[in-house]
Amino acid sequence: MIKLHYNYKDLFRSTRLGLSIKKMFVMLCSILAGVLAYGIFTYIAYMVNGSSFSLIWSTYKFIPVPVFGYTALTWYAWLIWGIGAVLFFIAFIFGQTAVAKITFEQLKGNEFYEMKESVKYSFKYWKSAFLAPVTLVILIALMFLGAFIFGLIGRIPYFGPLFIILLIVPIIFGALFTVYLMIVLFVSMFVSPVVTGTSKSDTFDTLFEIFSLVWDHPWRLVVWSGLIGALSSLGFFVFSIIVKYTLEITRWALSVWNNGTWLKIWSNGFYFLPPVPAYTLSEKIAGYVFPFMLTMHNYSGGNWAVAFTSVILGLLFYVIGFTVVSYFVTSWTAGLTILYINLVKMKDDVNLLEEKEEEFDEIEETNETTEEKKEEDKK
Repeated sequence: MIKLHYNYKDLFRSTRLGLSIKKMFVMLCSILAGVLAYGIFTYIAYMVNGSSFSLIWSTYKFIPVPVFGYTALTWYAWLIWGIGAVLFFIAFIFGQTAVAKITFEQLKGNEFYEMKESVKYSFKYWKSAFLAPVTLVILIALMFLGAFIFGLIGRIPYFGPLFIILLIVPIIFGALFTVYLMIVLFVSMFVSPVVTGTSKSDTFDTLFEIFSLVWDHPWRLVVWSGLIGALSSLGFFVFSIIVKYTLEITRWALSVWNNGTWLKIWSNGFYFLPPVPAYTLSEKIAGYVFPFMLTMHNYSGGNWAVAFTSVILGLLFYVIGFTVVSYFVTSWTAGLTILYINLVKMKDDVNLLEEKEEEFDEIEETNETTEEKKEEDKK
């Protein structure tokens, strides 16, 4: 078992723990699966909206990203796009849960915990990590619905204003609770996979832990999460620069004796990359790390071998790019896993790394055996 200090010093392990082939591969596969689902539904949304396939391809390539406030889509097109976005979020949550489980086992001293075991675990418990924020969204929506109903009652002549002023204090407290729920929702978007990955919790237990963290350690949660974000971002930029110059060296080395053919293939590979979404932050990041994504690249024709190689290289660029992103996510998730373990130690005086899972496993095996016997008796 890795010895922890149970304070902020442990968070500096996040970038090192994130640099793991197992974790990055699991996260990469999850991101690719999510992007595939997102891309299919987004293409359908744009085509339902009236755009042709060729226009979508020439504008966005494999990953269409609508710009809010600029892209004009009908409500049903936005709904289809939303389904794709939710599927991506599910795949992302799935990957984070598996990464958190691998990190948790590594901290316990189990360096040989297998990827397939983490995937099995994530298949079993990802719903808790996903349904926790969904439950909060439903609660917040109900609170707003109640506020709208009170607003309608307030429109009733004479009675309405008197009714509202009598209940103004509960209404204000309800609004305050709604703000609190929104804060918890924001935290749950990041912490839910970690809670699920370190403890076999259901949706209720996951929500309880998140509420407890926000209430008991709000400042540690904010400051430590900020530190993890800074460390993960630093690791991301360093890794991005390394990958950038690795690609530059590869391009140069292969083009020295290649008579220009490889440069044509290389440029064609960039042609398949999507443009950076028109948001200030994404453009600034791309300007420092991947400046070639800020310009559109032309496709140069050639024989079938050049065309085939260009497509394969373009797809490889996607994999490389998402590999860099997966490192940021694994570092972030590893840091949050340490954060959660430390905060549980502080608030409950419980060391999760010393908790034994045998009792829980025995209970699960007993339940499975009982169910199998019942099925056999029915037969």
